[in-house]
Amino acid sequence: MHMAKNISAPLARTSRLLDLVPFLNTHQGISLKELAERFDVSTTQMSSDLTTLWMCGLPGYTPLELMDLEFESGFVTIRNAPTLSKPRSISFDEGVALLLGLDLLAGSVEQNRQDLITAVENLKQKISKLIDIPVTISASPKSSPAIAAVLNEALAKKSYLSIQYHSLYRDEITDRIIQPLELIDDKDNQYLRAFCFTAGAMRDFRVDRVLTAQISAEKPNTVASGVATKKLQFTIAFKKPSRDVIERFGINHTESSKELLLSAFSQQWIERSVMASGESVELLEPLNIRANVARKAQLILDRYKAN
Repeated sequence: MHMAKNISAPLARTSRLLDLVPFLNTHQGISLKELAERFDVSTTQMSSDLTTLWMCGLPGYTPLELMDLEFESGFVTIRNAPTLSKPRSISFDEGVALLLGLDLLAGSVEQNRQDLITAVENLKQKISKLIDIPVTISASPKSSPAIAAVLNEALAKKSYLSIQYHSLYRDEITDRIIQPLELIDDKDNQYLRAFCFTAGAMRDFRVDRVLTAQISAEKPNTVASGVATKKLQFTIAFKKPSRDVIERFGINHTESSKELLLSAFSQQWIERSVMASGESVELLEPLNIRANVARKAQLILDRYKAN
C-alpha cells in the first residue's frame, strides 16, 4: 500500500476531484479512511477535497444545483451529481498510446488464448471510436514478441536458454547457451543480462538481436570447447563514442573517454571493428594492424572515387 500524501499539487487535485464523483456514485457509503487510501491521500486532504466538491454544481449554484455530500459521520455519500456521474474521457494522446500498447499486447498473446485476443480487439474498437481514429493503427516492436515471451518464461522459471544471436562484437551469428538473469532497459533498447556458458562470462545481449530462443532443460558445460586462448593486444582512442561502438568493443561508458588497451582473438576482427566504427575510434597500436586498416580504407576510398 502506498504511503498517504499530505499535500496535493493543483493539477493532481483537479484530476482527483473529477475522478471522485463517478467513484462515489458507485461506492455510496464508503468510509472516509478507505476513500483516502484508494486515492492515495491523507484523510485531511480527502476531507478538504470533499468540502470543495460540496461547493460545486450546475449554474445557478443554489442548494438545488450544488452537489449534496455527506461525510461528517466518517462515511461518504453523494447525491445530485448526474452531470459528473461518468468517468472523465481520455485525451487523444492517451487514446493513441493505449491503442499502440494494446497492439503490442495483442502480438504477445498466445494464439490459443482466443478469449484474451477478443477482449483486446473489443477494447481497441471502443477506444478507436472514442478518439475517432482508425483501429488499424499499429506498433511494431523492435524484438519478436515470441522471443520476448520465451525470455520472460526463462527468467520466471530460472531456466537455461539456447539462443542464436547476431553478435555486433564479432559480426556473426553464434549459437549460445545462457542462464538469463534480468532484463535491462537502456534508452531505446532492451538487453538481457545473462551468464554465457559459450563464452564462460557475463554478457549483455540486445534483445532485438536474439534471432531464436528455446528453453534448454539440460545444464550446459561450463565453457564450450575449442575456445582460443591466445589474444592479440591493441590500443584504441575513442573520438566519438556511441552505444554501438561501446558495445562492439565490450567496454563501459566511463571508459569511452580515454585510450584503452584491449585484446581480441582475431586480427581480422580488430581490423573489421575499427573500420566499422568509422571516425568514432582510432587504432593506435599495433602499427602493423594500423597500417592494414589504413591500406584497406584507402582501397575502399579509391574504388568509391572510381565509381
